[in-house]
Amino acid sequence: MDGDDIDERASLYRLFSSLFVKEPDEELLVSMKSMFKMAFDDTEREIREDFGYLFLGHAGHLQPYESLYNYALGDRPRLWGTATGEVQGLYHSAGVMIDEEIDLIPDHVSAEFLFMSYLIENGLREEQRRFLDDHLFAWIPAYCDEMQKHARTTFYREVAGLLKEFVSSDSQELDDSGGE
Repeated sequence: MDGDDIDERASLYRLFSSLFVKEPDEELLVSMKSMFKMAFDDTEREIREDFGYLFLGHAGHLQPYESLYNYALGDRPRLWGTATGEVQGLYHSAGVMIDEEIDLIPDHVSAEFLFMSYLIENGLREEQRRFLDDHLFAWIPAYCDEMQKHARTTFYREVAGLLKEFVSSDSQELDDSGGE
């Protein structure tokens, strides 16, 4: 992969990260519509309401935490589950600390995507492959399927499709390149 591909991958992970941590503003919606040729016609208000419906608080229908979707047989889905400790350990071993001012559990999808962008930007190919296989690819495709089912807006259904395709193609790309 050349430098442009690396920059683009890292940027896409940061972009997807931003979609789960706060409601998208008009500028981001216009940018995404143009960049991805999205067909949504939802209003900004409808999208903000869907963000709350899907992701916020205990009432959120699709809380974006890996430990709720990726857990060992015999375990149960729960916040601060096994996956949380695993990703927190990976962050620590890479020298990455989540700022205490950021109110995210370590296995929140936004934190995981930011970590992946860090691995990409620092050329840590083996760590990218392992993190993608053991964490992102282990739950993001199924999470996106659920997001498509529960989203009330075309915007979030399209985001789910784009994200699933992106994580799947990124996994394939890393496999095809042999981690080089």
